[in-house]
Order: sequence, then structure tokens, then C-alpha cells
Amino acid sequence: MLIRIPGEEPFEIGIDGNTFVEIADATTVVPDTSRWWALPGLADCHAHVTMTSLAEFDAITDETMQSTIPGATWAHLEHGVLLILDKGGKSDATLLTLDHDADLRPYVETAGAMIAPEGGYYAGFGAEVQPEDLVAHIASVAATRGGWIKLVGDWPRRGVGPQNNYPHDILEEAVSAAHDVGVRVAIHSMAHSASDAVAAGVDSIEHGPFLTKSDLEDLAARGGAWVPTIVNMLHLVDLLGPDSSGGKMFQSGLDRMRDLLPAAESLGVTVLAGTDMAVPHGEVAAEAVRLAEYGLTDEAAVAATSTAAYEYVGRPPTPAVGNEADVVFFDEDPTHDVSILSRPALVVRRGRIVGGTHA
Repeated sequence: MLIRIPGEEPFEIGIDGNTFVEIADATTVVPDTSRWWALPGLADCHAHVTMTSLAEFDAITDETMQSTIPGATWAHLEHGVLLILDKGGKSDATLLTLDHDADLRPYVETAGAMIAPEGGYYAGFGAEVQPEDLVAHIASVAATRGGWIKLVGDWPRRGVGPQNNYPHDILEEAVSAAHDVGVRVAIHSMAHSASDAVAAGVDSIEHGPFLTKSDLEDLAARGGAWVPTIVNMLHLVDLLGPDSSGGKMFQSGLDRMRDLLPAAESLGVTVLAGTDMAVPHGEVAAEAVRLAEYGLTDEAAVAATSTAAYEYVGRPPTPAVGNEADVVFFDEDPTHDVSILSRPALVVRRGRIVGGTHA
């Protein structure tokens, strides 16, 4: 098959089983790809494949989370999403995604139960860990196999508005404890916890509408990531109402994004696309469109939804001999029109065609 990555020279490669091989060693017959453009796959870097909507927060159980995984992960495959970073859930049942057949799901990294102090997130959701216990808790759970820890950095308190959940010094120690065992830390920051989180060495800022340009400089310098989740923030404005205090805060954050996203691109911050259940599973292309609308170039929006994510987690951003045979094709170059990402022509996961308009 011919692989034509935007901005790179085309080359040919073959498939044998679930692996890319030299053309002479290929055994799998695939459609003619010479007229298409290729990416290593799309990526949703703030997914929750054990849930389908915010409405499930109260009633969700480990059993319902486990039963949601097959359908949710397959929906991602059909849309060309071959990489998921699942940023945690109500319990460690999120880790069961890793046990699901790799041929029937994207490549996954995940956090277990989200971590917040009492009153610092939805009641009964995730692990409630008080600030004085955070470092010990992180040390006890960081080595789980998902590769990530997810903290809730801020949350609104009645009558006082959003408050940071963890002091900076404790947050810094907790991040260090996770890094000691090779685990990355993501943090939910919808208000003003982002600067503390960046200073503490957190790997990925989730949402982050109140990041500062100084924060972005620090993130860029150490290879940190930012997942803006614009589709989710727009959804929250609609859900809460534009005249509510929360709606006004989120709208203010969205307005700031129009300056922050171009700044992040110019500084070299790793900006990644994530949906956070604001759209159906697999529809991360909707976030790519919003990233471009809010200030990224089309090239950067495509990278945020594909190659940048693969590079960030150490997956190959270009098909190569010896690697898993993952590739997604498009009828047109998506860097000229980012909306093309919503219409993959052919989706190949581990050597099998699993979706696309020409499947």
C-alpha cells in the first residue's frame, strides 16, 4: 500500500498479520490507497470509554462501566480513533479496558479512579483523598498498569466559587511520587488551579482555560501537554446556561482560548484533542474543528488529533516496518480542511480493516 502522510514523501509498505512489513513480505491484500492521504490514526486524549454521558455519574457501577467498554471502544475504531487516553473514572474499573481484545479496541492508556478530596468533585465519584493523605495514596496506586494518575485540581464550593483542591507543595510531592514509578499525572483544571499544577510538574493539563502564557512557556520547555476539550466546555455552557455563574466562567475561559491556543502553537506546546463525553464516542474530529476555530492552524489541529498524540505517548507517528499495522486514510489532505477527519476512507487496526467509507 502507498502511504502519503501530509508534508512527507510517499512510501510503500505491506502488511503481514498485524504488523507492517516490507512490500515483498506482504500477505494481506488491501484496497488501492494511492489516491488517499494517511495518518497513523486519530487520537482522543480525554476519553471515558466506561461511560457515555455526564448523566451517568450518579448511577454508574463497575458492572455498567465494564459493559460499556466493548461498544465504546469499537465506536472509536470505526471513526478512525486508534489511540485513546482515558483520563479515569469512578473506580479502577477503567483499567479493565486494557483487558479487552486489542483487535477490537484502540491502543489505550488510562488512569484508574479519579482523585479528589471530600467535597472536591462529584460526591461518591472516584477516590476521596484528603490533602494530607495524597502523597501516600499516590505512592500506593501509581504503579497500576494504566500509565496515568488523574487528579481533580479545582472544584466549585457553594458560596465561594471554584477552589483549588490541593496545596502546591503537596501537589508537587504527589507528582514526584508518580514520576518515581514512571507514571504520568493529568489534572482537571477548569478554574485557576492550572498554574500550580504546571509549577508542580503535572504532565497534562485537562481543560485549562485559565492557563497563562507563562504556564504555556513552562509546559513547552518540559514537554508537557494541554488537552483543551473545547467541545466539552461549549457543552457545559449550554448545560448550565450562559447566564449562570458557571456558564459565564466557562465562556470567559473559552474567550481566553482564542489567545492561548495560537500562543501554545507558537511556543511548541503539545496540544492534544480530547472530547470528555461531549460528543459520541469516536467523534474526536469535532474537537479538531473547534481547535482550528479557536486559533490553531489546520496543520496543528490535525497534529493534535493524530501525530502529536502518538509522539507524546511514544507510538510511531508514521507507519514503519515492524510496528503494529495501524493507519487511517482520507480522500483529501486534512491539513487543508480539518473537517475531513470526520470522514475516514479506510481504517486499519492491527492489519484488519475496521471502518471507513471505502471499507
